[in-house]
Amino acid sequence: MNSSYSILANFYDSTIGVDYGEWADYLLSLMSNFHHVPQDILDLGCGTGNLSLFFARKGYNLLGIDLSPQMIELALAKIKDEDMPIDFLVQDIRDLNLSGKQFDTVISTCDVLNYILTYNELSAVFEGVYKVLKPGGLWLFDLNSTKKLKQIYGNESYADLQTDFAYFWDNSYDRENKVVSMELTFFVQTTEGLYERVVEEHRQKLWLPDDVGQIAENSGFSLRGSYDFLTTGPCNPRGERWQFVLEKRK
Repeated sequence: MNSSYSILANFYDSTIGVDYGEWADYLLSLMSNFHHVPQDILDLGCGTGNLSLFFARKGYNLLGIDLSPQMIELALAKIKDEDMPIDFLVQDIRDLNLSGKQFDTVISTCDVLNYILTYNELSAVFEGVYKVLKPGGLWLFDLNSTKKLKQIYGNESYADLQTDFAYFWDNSYDRENKVVSMELTFFVQTTEGLYERVVEEHRQKLWLPDDVGQIAENSGFSLRGSYDFLTTGPCNPRGERWQFVLEKRK
């Protein structure tokens, strides 16, 4: 069994189906609502760097971090021939080590924090972000909702056929631990024209708004907002993604 995004990284951009411009504009609008004007932004769980690139092209200084070397390799390839205020590093967000560097803003998008499976590990992420944020800085992150993990992922199976690969996606939801396990089976075309079968596993934990509020309070943050994604309305149990805005207390 391969680790998360070791195989999917190569097909991530063609399967994710995200409007990164809309996403970036939404985050910037939330910052504006709190009169927050950043310059240096840390993108935790940056994946292949698409959202980081949107912010960098708007003139912000970006550092992107991801646990997957394959994702970071693809992100670095995107900026190879561009002169942009951006860099990418392989690092575990549960153990941030940025040599004392601090940022005005931290973003964590595309349900990065759902991959953190225990309370202690999530607390470690919060404590790490607290250290790298400047006083008064904002942390904006989203989580997959109850509906997304229990019903849409749940115990469902999916499949897709592309030009050069196919995959089967089989899920199992553990109600006691609130964790969905996802087994992705890929059939990837080789240079000989044959297809190789490879499997990787993803696991996501359901974290509720109350969990976020409690850990935020314990870690020195103020919870400034919790919204149904792409809105400024409250978290909706029928929504698929929730958005949070935390502020490091001055």
